[in-house]
Amino acid sequence: MIIGSKLYRIQTTNDSMAWARSLIHEAPDGALFLADTYTHARGRQGREWHIMPGQLLVTMVLKPPLLKVMHPDDFDVRLSQLNMAIAVGIISPLKIYGASLKWPNDIVAGKQKIGGILMQAVWEHEVPTGLIVGFALNVNNTFPPEHELHGTATSICVLAGKQLEMRTLFKEIITSLDAWYAAWQQLAFGSIYKAWRQEQLYLGKQITVHQKNGSVCTGIAHQVMPNGDLLLTIEGEKKQITISFYQVEEVK
Repeated sequence: MIIGSKLYRIQTTNDSMAWARSLIHEAPDGALFLADTYTHARGRQGREWHIMPGQLLVTMVLKPPLLKVMHPDDFDVRLSQLNMAIAVGIISPLKIYGASLKWPNDIVAGKQKIGGILMQAVWEHEVPTGLIVGFALNVNNTFPPEHELHGTATSICVLAGKQLEMRTLFKEIITSLDAWYAAWQQLAFGSIYKAWRQEQLYLGKQITVHQKNGSVCTGIAHQVMPNGDLLLTIEGEKKQITISFYQVEEVK
């Protein structure tokens, strides 16, 4: 297995992505970064992730050989396809609980969020050094009525009707991720896209998209494209929405 090739563990971190980035040269492909306690976590576009006991938070470093040889014009679409592979890898063991995907990077059950994915491409001297992927899942935590996310977020234990054994779930997800990461490295982009598209919950339904520039689009999710774009139908007209599946970070 590549995913889980090395485990880095720390007692407390306030930014696991920055911690992994600080070891980007040392860490092998597939290295995992875990902390006993997280004091801060964030999602896409700098949004805050509410940390609660019972969640599963994982950060990993990826250094695929393909990263060094891909043509610059292919970089965006290949990383979009890698994001698809990661999303499918995470969700595959969760499908028995009714989990699916919401474009671009949310893991949901019905209309409630149970997790999210964040990817960073790390560059140094204008050369890609590696990738850092973080994902967070609501597993054994719950959202009481007084919580601000009650009704908009849920957890796997609520879906399952019982508390889950975290170590078992972790191993299942890592094994699944490893298989889909291997598929991406073997250039199985068509199969990855097909699986990712199949798990999209909101196709044919209304969706609201918050873009990086602050604009908001609401329409019917008509289709997701092989490059990761969303085809949105707004007042009878189709509009193709592009959102980068990764952030760019420089090694300091």
